[in-house]
Parts: sequence; C-alpha cells; structure tokens
Amino acid sequence: MATNWDETYEKLVRAALTDYPPTAPLRADLPLPAHGLDSLGMVGLSARLEDAYGIEFPDGALVPASFATPADLWRVVSGCLANR
Repeated sequence: MATNWDETYEKLVRAALTDYPPTAPLRADLPLPAHGLDSLGMVGLSARLEDAYGIEFPDGALVPASFATPADLWRVVSGCLANR
C-alpha cells in the first residue's frame, strides 16, 4: 500500500505509538491501537498534528475510526489541509 505522507507526519505518529519498534516501517494498514495508541494518545496526537500542519480537526473526525491506521489518519489530515 503506497503512502504519501511526509516525514513530519511519520515522526508524530511514531512518537504516539508506545509499543512499536522504532526501526520497523510505518505501514499504511498498521493498526494503531494495537501498538499503544489509546484514547488519550489520540487526543494528544490530534493536537500535535493540528499544531504541526496549522489545521483543525473537525469534531466528526475525532473518533476512533479516524485513528485506526496511519492511512485513515492521513486521510483526515490531508482532508483538513485541502480545506484550509
């Protein structure tokens, strides 16, 4: 599965994963909750992404499904970027 996110995104997502090897590739279909991203981590990660990209997550995007995989979360971030 191809990814088109940048280094900033990958760095922020990796930092939020408490149970994922730092040298393993960040696959688009990686189940984030299975690697340590809990609800508190989702809130923190969304705030860091908003700050890094100058975006604001819509209320409807702050749901577990948006944080299921890196690809799901990137779709939210890239959608916010497109709507700025």
